[in-house]
Amino acid sequence: MARLFEAESLSFRRTGMARLRDAVRPLRKPTSREARLDEDAQTLAGLIEIADILCPQFRLRYLKIVAERAGVNGHYGICYEDGEIRIRLRHAKTGRLLKRSSLIDTLCHELAHLRHLDHSIRFRRLYGRILDRARELGYYQPGPDGRRPRQLALFDTAACGTKHHAHSI
Repeated sequence: MARLFEAESLSFRRTGMARLRDAVRPLRKPTSREARLDEDAQTLAGLIEIADILCPQFRLRYLKIVAERAGVNGHYGICYEDGEIRIRLRHAKTGRLLKRSSLIDTLCHELAHLRHLDHSIRFRRLYGRILDRARELGYYQPGPDGRRPRQLALFDTAACGTKHHAHSI
């Protein structure tokens, strides 16, 4: 069979318009949804990094740490008995990221629940030690007055709503 061209000599050249589209594509501004998802992913990665530093110091192990689903606003965080931790990253009304100190406080609270799924005195002591360690390492930086902005209702045993399968704040 006669051939006009050898297969190896054939190639396709992209048109100038196709090359221009490829060059412009990275300059496209991300949509607000894409930017929000990226911000959430970066925030969650930072929390996981901190958890990976704190957990060995207290002999704690988690299964996974994930962002709480959008629309969930009954708690800031929840720790399941299997070691899964969910943390709400955004304010329920404004949709803005929560303050870093609030996120770190919530993370420390949920890490303490890996050992104690209640708000007992043992839980409170462990939570305080984890939070203090996070402060020593420079991760937890509460407001300028230096007090720990703990929510007192969390430690009201009548209001804590502890369950055997999960605990949330």
